[in-house]
Amino acid sequence: MLAWLSALLLFLEVGFPFGLLVPGGDTLLLALGALAGEGRLSLFPLLPLLFLGSFLGHGVGYGLGKALGPKIRERLPEGTRKRAEGVLLRFGPSALLLAPFVPGLRTAIPLLMGALGFPLPAYLLLSAVGSLLWTQGLVLLAYFLGQRVSPWLLWPALFLLALLPLLWRRRKSKSQA
Repeated sequence: MLAWLSALLLFLEVGFPFGLLVPGGDTLLLALGALAGEGRLSLFPLLPLLFLGSFLGHGVGYGLGKALGPKIRERLPEGTRKRAEGVLLRFGPSALLLAPFVPGLRTAIPLLMGALGFPLPAYLLLSAVGSLLWTQGLVLLAYFLGQRVSPWLLWPALFLLALLPLLWRRRKSKSQA
């Protein structure tokens, strides 16, 4: 049940614009991996479901971008839009490999790629690889850490990692004020 719920959360974060407001996929993946490393969860069906949630979310994001077209640029927060466009200009289509690792970009890049009319077959291939690297990589990293690092050290570190996006946003909002 937890694997299905986690896949749904990734799907919602990656596929819909409110993923810009509530990032947390990285922390979720690391926590699930740590739980699996401690023997509390099984890696199967966790790994395939997480990949599927991320990949389908990328597909929905692309579809929304395609449907909304140029209007999508107006609806994205300006800072996120500029950052996503900068990543797209710098890395081109390979931005889809990097975007899942960056909160905000994992939601904005699929929307922008759809709005720009990026070819669907190439998009699906790159988003599948990006989803695979992100979901499997972070879960397996935390899985191996969960097997080797004391929970007294691992869980506080994951908690601090979860707070980083919130602290980052707070710091950015203070510097802009």
